[in-house]
Amino acid sequence: IKTMPHVEVISRPARRCIYMDMSNMKDTPFEDIRVRQAIAHAINEEEIISTVMRGQATLAHQVPDLPTVGYDAGIKRLNYDPAKAKELLKAAGYPDGFEITIAGPNDRYVNDEKICEAVAKYLAKVGLKVTLDVKPKSIFFDELSEYKHRFYLIGWFDGSFDFGRSAEKLLHTPDADKGMGRYNGAVYSRPDVDEQIIASSSIIDRAEREKALQAINRMSVEDVAWIPLHYQQDIFAVVKGKGIQFTPRSDRWIVVKEIQ
Repeated sequence: IKTMPHVEVISRPARRCIYMDMSNMKDTPFEDIRVRQAIAHAINEEEIISTVMRGQATLAHQVPDLPTVGYDAGIKRLNYDPAKAKELLKAAGYPDGFEITIAGPNDRYVNDEKICEAVAKYLAKVGLKVTLDVKPKSIFFDELSEYKHRFYLIGWFDGSFDFGRSAEKLLHTPDADKGMGRYNGAVYSRPDVDEQIIASSSIIDRAEREKALQAINRMSVEDVAWIPLHYQQDIFAVVKGKGIQFTPRSDRWIVVKEIQ
């Protein structure tokens, strides 16, 4: 399409983050942060972007994106380091690895099944015994609501532009009475994170709220509650020579009256 002389292509990072959600449940290997760190170090996300996504994605260091209150530019992802991953697994008591299932949908996100396959390949290289469990989203999301999976691929796009809403749904310990943790399918749980999420919900001052949400965001990355992979790409094509002026919105809405 880029080679077509009558078409202008507008490409920019989307707000939807694709990430691997992970549990820290007791009596599972994921309980040990060294295991969670090892899995993060094992995944070569830059290669996933260049090959699986054909360059049409942006590396993610965190789940919230730049326009979201709670985004922290200082957060850095764990780098790709398979040797470090093996060291951490050995230190955690898994020198020969362990059995792990990677779940995910195969019809929800761009190249979702291929991303799961790539992650499986990377984890196998550091000694884990991997089983792939990908299926249509209609089945997969029902399984998440039943807390069936401990490690899976998922995507998140928060139209509220506020990480507090995301944290309530994705990070808080599942609690039906409080209406929190609804999409925390891996059942990640930390009481101190829960307390901070609840405390942040009553902060109205924008500057104070941003600091509180950034702190929760940093904790989620430092504790490897999830492994951010990439932001998907929004791609638009505009016909040239028609005087069309189009600026994409960050919320992905296309509003006709805003097109000149």
